[in-house]
Amino acid sequence: MAMTIPDQYQVKYTNKWGTLLQQTIARFRNYTSTDTGLSGKVVFMDQFGLLDFDEKTSRLGKTVLDEAPTDCRSMRPRIFTKAIGYDEFDGTQLGNIDVPVSKTIEGLRAAAGRRMDDVMISGFLGTNYIGEDGMKAVELPSDQIVAANYVETGSAKASNLTIDKLRVALQRFQEEEAWGQDSENYGDQLVIAVTSSQIMSLLRTTEATSADFVNVKALVNGEIDTLLGFKFIRTQRLPLDEDGKTRSCLAWVKSKAKFGLWEDFKVKLSVRDDMEEALQIRAKFACGATRLQEEGFVKILCDESAN
Repeated sequence: MAMTIPDQYQVKYTNKWGTLLQQTIARFRNYTSTDTGLSGKVVFMDQFGLLDFDEKTSRLGKTVLDEAPTDCRSMRPRIFTKAIGYDEFDGTQLGNIDVPVSKTIEGLRAAAGRRMDDVMISGFLGTNYIGEDGMKAVELPSDQIVAANYVETGSAKASNLTIDKLRVALQRFQEEEAWGQDSENYGDQLVIAVTSSQIMSLLRTTEATSADFVNVKALVNGEIDTLLGFKFIRTQRLPLDEDGKTRSCLAWVKSKAKFGLWEDFKVKLSVRDDMEEALQIRAKFACGATRLQEEGFVKILCDESAN
């Protein structure tokens, strides 16, 4: 039986490498106080505390000297590496498509950005260390956490991100003198990290979608850029509680969030003579993060099942 034209159809491939959907940069880095070129196994950040006056109640009394209120924070690096290899004959065997060197470097850079965000999330939400030896553990205090069932009025009820929760977070920043009055005049910034679930929750509220409250960008693009002074950063990397439905979102004041780079992202290409001249693409970076002051952070618990 003679073959028809469809029997001769061939499978062909493109001569370019595509990429999969992914977060390609470190989204938090520009919203922190960042130090570069750090060295050593631990970096200490000295801090001067609050002073107050004593009222004079007698004449010609003795002068009393007090110690200056000082403390320090410590930050340690976390080191990350990744190496990708290509055989010496991969270029020949691939035919019309090149060895994806540039795509590999792009992918490594994107992966580094995501890991840097993870380090910042962990450092800002988790245990920090203070004291002269940098070993005294400190957690985010309970009064800096907004409960998942917080409401301004009425019976407590679990909810996703609400205007009520944003307002109480803003109030806590103001009460601690972390934000408001002169803060913005010194280049500081109020930031909140949320997932798409929290943005969608806010877009269901009148305050977040009315042109009387926010920029109409929220109506046109389905995005919330700034609301109640908070600069919104969307990320899908914020942790869920063990129940699998309560997300830990985080608001902070930029000047109180420290991100440190011992070594920024670097990539090196080399030929491995010990592996039959394989091409090695190796990337590395080292970074750390810490809160500079707990009062500069508020964790907001959001029940994503309550949408």
